Amino acid sequence: MINTSWLREKLLFSKTYMSKLKDIISEPSENLKTDLDLQLKAERIFEILSQIILDTCTHIIAHSKDTSPPQTYADCIKKLEQLGIVSSHTAEKGISLVKMRNIVVHQYGNINYDLLFTGLSELHQYFPKYQKEILIWITNQEKEEDKNKKNQK
Repeated sequence: MINTSWLREKLLFSKTYMSKLKDIISEPSENLKTDLDLQLKAERIFEILSQIILDTCTHIIAHSKDTSPPQTYADCIKKLEQLGIVSSHTAEKGISLVKMRNIVVHQYGNINYDLLFTGLSELHQYFPKYQKEILIWITNQEKEEDKNKKNQK
């Protein structure tokens, strides 16, 4: 059973990180190339927000009856689109960000900070859209649950 409360908490957890992300992308991109503290902060925020996307995605897909398990995180995002939970545009952007997340997480010393800055900017635009689409879906699920409970009485 999908835990909608947990999903909501996960998405709300992002609020603090989104404000810090905004601070990072408001600085000149050149700063990211030279400031180790900023690099570490940027990498971690990118990782955390990306992980929230992946956690919510995998939770939904794991509890969906009509789908087989995804083989990759990109497949997981694609399945959200196939189930009508997110739009094709949201899925496409999500897949791109998940691929970038894998680079950030697994290639510590070889990060292209121009690419990371671009990814952070895209994440800043993307995350609220993803969050909104998931919250709309959660609300619909909760309404359906309430309806089913009333019908069972």
